[in-house]
Amino acid sequence: MTTFRPVERSVASQIAPVGTFTVRRALPDRHRHSVGPWVFLDHFGPFPIKPGDDGVGAHPHAGIETVTYLLTGRNEHRDSAGHTGIVAAGGAQWMTAGRGVVHAEKPLAEGKEELTQHGIQLWTSLPRALKMMPPRYQRIEAGAIPEVKRDGVTVRVIGGNFEDTKGPADVLMPLFLWHVTLAPGAELATNVSGAFEVAAYVINGQGAFGAPDDVTHAGLGEMVVWENVEGTIRVANPGADTLDVMVLGGAPAEGPLVFHGPFVMNSVEQVRAAEVAYRSGRMGELH
Repeated sequence: MTTFRPVERSVASQIAPVGTFTVRRALPDRHRHSVGPWVFLDHFGPFPIKPGDDGVGAHPHAGIETVTYLLTGRNEHRDSAGHTGIVAAGGAQWMTAGRGVVHAEKPLAEGKEELTQHGIQLWTSLPRALKMMPPRYQRIEAGAIPEVKRDGVTVRVIGGNFEDTKGPADVLMPLFLWHVTLAPGAELATNVSGAFEVAAYVINGQGAFGAPDDVTHAGLGEMVVWENVEGTIRVANPGADTLDVMVLGGAPAEGPLVFHGPFVMNSVEQVRAAEVAYRSGRMGELH
């Protein structure tokens, strides 16, 4: 008999300004600062872009990784450690800020189909032992992300594992990140270790989460968090439209977590040191 994980809560995202646009922000929330090591989730777009005008200018990060996953459009990454990369729809920019780096992202377009930008940006909090590691960058092309298909469900495994399928991201802690698409009437049920916290953010459509006899419904801009117990997570699409969700989780973040703008550290002293490093130019500059 299948034991389903109950849903702990649903979280409504909030509108927040970022660069030249606004986003739906589901993490951090006043009730929930993290899900596994994931401490930040912004849903941007879909919106039309003006190449050369839109984007997020140079800004610092420290103590975290940033992951930008594109649903539509094309995105360019540059950082002060010398990394550059461009990914298109279905690809991801995965940057490890570590001790500190300055980066910028902007949309590009090589045709009319890329004039709409839509995607998800997430941050992970690095483990205590890796907060001060050197910056690094992974460019993950859409074609490198494996897809598992069954009965109207497609799971794109960006990082970590989905059952026996491993994603291409070189991860630094126990985590996973899946983009799951469900056709009308389809259902996904898969076991996740009780050591992992798990949530699902609704990108499009209406979903039913939890046991069939104890369902929590959520739609666009809402995030569902399961209880942290052993069992099977279940996502179903009872609607007439396609359901798109980002499922994320992993081992709990190593705390305490001190949030200060683009820095997520384990102490106030670390935050202050990151501020000094940025202001003094030790994180480098973008040219």
